[in-house]
Order: sequence, then C-alpha cells, then structure tokens
Amino acid sequence: MDKTMNTIPETDRNQQKGRTWLYIFPILALLLLTLILVLNESPTLREPKEIVIPTDLPRPSGPLETLLFEQLPELVSQRFTSDWRLVDVQFNEDSSQALLWMVETNDEGEILEREPLLILATLNTTNNQWSMFTALDEDFGEYLMASDFGETELADSIHIGTQAKSPTGIVYGGYYLPWPAGETKRVTWSVGHTSCSPLYYCYYAFDFADGTMFDVLASKAGYVYHWRDSCKNNDKRCTNSITLEDRTTSPWTYQIYLHLAQNSIPEELKTKGTHVSRGQFIGKADNTGASTGHHVHFMVVEQASLTGCKNYCFGKAVDITFRDVDINWHAPTKGGRPRLPEEAVYYGGSGRVSYTSQNEVQKRSYPYKIILFPVFK
Repeated sequence: MDKTMNTIPETDRNQQKGRTWLYIFPILALLLLTLILVLNESPTLREPKEIVIPTDLPRPSGPLETLLFEQLPELVSQRFTSDWRLVDVQFNEDSSQALLWMVETNDEGEILEREPLLILATLNTTNNQWSMFTALDEDFGEYLMASDFGETELADSIHIGTQAKSPTGIVYGGYYLPWPAGETKRVTWSVGHTSCSPLYYCYYAFDFADGTMFDVLASKAGYVYHWRDSCKNNDKRCTNSITLEDRTTSPWTYQIYLHLAQNSIPEELKTKGTHVSRGQFIGKADNTGASTGHHVHFMVVEQASLTGCKNYCFGKAVDITFRDVDINWHAPTKGGRPRLPEEAVYYGGSGRVSYTSQNEVQKRSYPYKIILFPVFK
C-alpha cells in the first residue's frame, strides 16, 4: 500500500492550525469578559468604594436667611396648605421691612393667575427676628399702612376703620362675563379672595384668566369714570385699570377692571364721561400691579365705598350676577355667580373652573324716540 496516500501536505497542515486559532481566540476573549463581570458584581471580590454623603451648602445666617428659611416655612406650615409658594419679596430701603408675595397652585402645580396673598414682615434688629402679619389677619391693613409700603399703590386697596362701609345689600344684575362671546376663560378666584383688607371687601370680586392677554369687554354699559394704562406690562408696582360708572342703578355703581395692559385702552375712551356700551372693547388683560399672571380682576362697588381713585378705583364689592352664568342662580336678576369647586365646598353653592361668555356689543338705547311725520305741501 502506498503510504503517500495518507500523508497530509505541509501546506494543509498549516491551514488547519490557523483555523484552530480562529476558534480558540474568541473562546478566550469570552472567558476573560465573564471573569471581569463576575469580579465587578461580586461584593466579596469587588474593591470597596468610598461613599460620599452630600452635605448642605454653607448658608449665611443673616436676617434674610432667618426670614426665608426659618420663620416663613414655620408660618406657612401653621397657616397655609402645601399648595402655597413664595414668588416675590419686596424690601424697603434699609431692608428692615419686607413684603412677601404668596401664590396658590392648582393640582398640576401651575400658579393661579390672580392677586397674591401678602405677608408683611418687620425686623427686630435686637434679635434678628421678624414679626409677620398676613392678609388673613384682621389688623393687617393697619400694619401695612403704618409701614413703608403704606406709601405704595397697595394702599389704594386698604380700608382702615372700626367698621367698613357696608353696601345696601342689593343684588345687581344684567352683567355679562367681560370677554368676547363664545370664548371660555377660567375663574381663578371669587368668594375665596384673600387679597383685600378687610378680607370681605373682595367677597364678591372675580378674577378671570386663560394664560393670555385676552380682550376685556365691558360687562355692562356705563360711562368712563377713571382710567390709566401707562404702566409697563408686568410692572408689579403700577396698576392699569378702567372704571365705568353705571347711572342706571340706585345708588350709582362702579365697574372696576384691574391689571390691564399698557396702552390697551382705546383712545376714544380716555375721556371721563364717555359712554361705553356693554360688550365694547375696553382693554387687554395683563399682569400689572399686585398680580401673579395675566388676568382681569372685576368687581362692582357702590358710591358709598368707592375710594378716591388716586391710582386706581377700589371699594367694597357688591353682589352681582351674570346673565351668561348658570350656576348659583339668582332668579330676580336672572343671572348666576361664578365659583371655583373648592370655594363651593367651603362657602356653599356650586362650582366649576371654566365659563363661556355670551357678551356681545349692545347698541345704545335712548329713553325717547323721535318720530318724524311727513310734510305735505
């Protein structure tokens, strides 16, 4: 038998060796990778690492820090719910007095567009502690007027006295929601208002918003009594507004629209005594003055409680109804009253968030008609 038939050529032998290493190398690499993973995951084989425990950043211990990080949180936990937060702080010249702006948020954590709830803080320099007074306190107005902030525009909305002037108790009707028909806005405050001093001054006031600088229409016909729209948009220390005098009521009443945008009041309305029809455009909602977002504050007051309108008009709000609101109905005036659900839980009645206007321009009507007779020759 020929032995050369079983002999593997040298070239083939070398090729087989090369192919063998092709299989061995991946196997070795896989074993090495497995070993690395085991070592990293095993608590006994892995080297211990130093655990770094974070610490609070160093914080100064001055009067401001005492106010914001110690006294204010304690006050909020005692007097407020977790839905309230601080959005602004205003100081007097020597920082011995501070005005804290507190705002409420909805279930989604969004700030409600309306007026802030104010807290006045005055510093006792002997112990670096602050005395704090909230708008919920009956004597808040007295403390605010006695402070350096008593010279600001906030004073226009403060009533000081043993007895606030009381309205007649009349429920006034014939109003429409103060924005264009077919549009829907949110009420952000009504009977739960805590932005006035005394608190009950705004029991019948309303805040409306939709997140934009929407058109504001006259809720009812009247005559221009006071106006200002020179404040820059978002200026927290300056309030744009327009007030309409309603001579059809007895006593005469005044519709007050606050927080309007700069230069948004039509030029033809910038004259006292100018007639305004219901549904007529009177300005745009903005964020001027004591405001936490674009909205209009609407209220009606009687002549007896109307202020001197130094910067804007104010007074004790009277009970009014809207013809295009169908809850909290008042049959004699054929209108309803907007109210938030949470306000309805506390104050009674029905509540919802959104309301759709039916406010359209109402042409002016005259008490007398002129009848023309044909002349025959």
